Amino acid sequence: MIGVLGINYESSPLQVRENFSLNESQVIELGNQLKENPDFSGVIVLSTCNRSEFYFQMEDCCEKAAFSFLLKSLKAYCNVSSNIREYFYLKSGDEAIKHLFYVVAGANSMVLGENQIVRQVKQALQVSLDNKLSDTELTRLFTKSFEANKKIRTKTKINQGAFSVSYAGVEKCMKIFPDLISCRILVVGTGETGTLTLKNLIKKGCRDVVITNRTYEKAQHLAEKYNVEAAPFETLIPQMQVSDIIIVSTGSKKTLINQPEVIEAASQRNGKKQLFIDLSVPRNIAPEVDGVDNTLVFDVDQLQEVVSANEEKRRRLMSDIDEIIQEYLIDYNNWLSSRNLGDVISTVKSNFNLINQTELAGFKKVNKADENDLLDNYGDHIAEKYARLLIKNIKEVTHNGKRMEYVKLLNSLFDLN
Repeated sequence: MIGVLGINYESSPLQVRENFSLNESQVIELGNQLKENPDFSGVIVLSTCNRSEFYFQMEDCCEKAAFSFLLKSLKAYCNVSSNIREYFYLKSGDEAIKHLFYVVAGANSMVLGENQIVRQVKQALQVSLDNKLSDTELTRLFTKSFEANKKIRTKTKINQGAFSVSYAGVEKCMKIFPDLISCRILVVGTGETGTLTLKNLIKKGCRDVVITNRTYEKAQHLAEKYNVEAAPFETLIPQMQVSDIIIVSTGSKKTLINQPEVIEAASQRNGKKQLFIDLSVPRNIAPEVDGVDNTLVFDVDQLQEVVSANEEKRRRLMSDIDEIIQEYLIDYNNWLSSRNLGDVISTVKSNFNLINQTELAGFKKVNKADENDLLDNYGDHIAEKYARLLIKNIKEVTHNGKRMEYVKLLNSLFDLN
C-alpha cells in the first residue's frame, strides 16, 4: 500500500506543525527506524516551511494499521505526547498519488505554482535514495510526479505570476515600510529561502542589506555576488539593533532571537518601528517578541494575503490540472499493475523451462528416431505434458468448473488464436 501521512499550513497552525519539521539527519534516523518494521518497505519525507509529509509503502498491512504505526512512530520520534491526530491528513492509493502530483506542481502550496517546491521534493527523493530508504514503487512514483509537473507547468498558466514565500515576505515589508529602499535590512540565513529573499530585496532596489550565517564564508560568497555586506554570525544581536527589518530563514531547531535581546534593541532605537519576518520552521524568533513595543513579527502562516490572492487563480486552473494529473495517475497505475504480474510471469517461464529441460533429457534417452522425427515427437510429448499440468490446476482453481468467473477468465487467458 502506498500512502501519505501529512501536516501542512492548511491542516494545522505553525505551533503544531513546527514539532514535525525534520532536517536531513533526522529524516535518515527516523527512516531507518521505520524500516525496522518488516512490512515497511520505503519512505520519502518532504519537510518544508509549509508542510511535513511522509510518503510510504507498506506490504501486507491494512490502511488503518499502517497509518497508526506511522503516526505513533512519528510522535515518539518527535517527543510529542499530546493528541494531534486532528491536524494530520491520511491518504492512500490513488488519493495519495494525486496528492503528490498536486504538491510537486505547486497546486496546493500557499503560493500557487511556486517553483521552490520542485527542488525540495527532488532533494527529499535524493536523501531517501542515498540512504536506501525508498523502494522501486515510491521512486517510480516520484519520478512520475516530476513528469506530470513538467506538463502542468508547460500546458497551464500555473507559473504565470508565481512567486515564493520569500517574495511574500518582502511584499509584507513593503506594506509596513513603503520607503523600503531607505531601510537597513538584516537577512539571517543563506539557504534557498534566504537567497531568494536577498534576490527579491535587490530587485526592489534595496542596497542597505546585511547578510549573516553560521558559516561566515557562505554569507561572504552571497554578499559578494549581490554586492551587499556580510557579517559574522556572532554579531547577530548588534546587527539586529541597528536594523529596521530582520528576515530570518534558517534550519535551526532553536530560536535565534528572543524577547530580552529585542527589548534591548527597542530601547536603543528610541521608539523607531522594527519589523521581524520569520520564514523558518521551526520558528527562529520567539513568539514573545511580538509583545515588545514598536515591534511587529510575522511568521509564514501570517502571510495570508498571498493565499487570498491565489484562490481565484487556483479555481480557474484546477480542471486543466486535474485532467493532466489523471493522465499520469493512469500511467503510473498501469505500470504498477504490470509490475504485479512480474513475479507470475517469471514463475511461469521458470517452471516451463525446468519442465522442458527435464522432459527433453528423459525423452532423448528413450527415443532413438532421426532428428526430424525426434523433434516432431518431442513437440507432441511436451504439449501433452503441459496440457495435463494445466488441466489439473484449472480443475482445482475453478472447483471443477463450478466457479464460472474463473472459467471465463481462463477462457480469455488461453484464447491464443
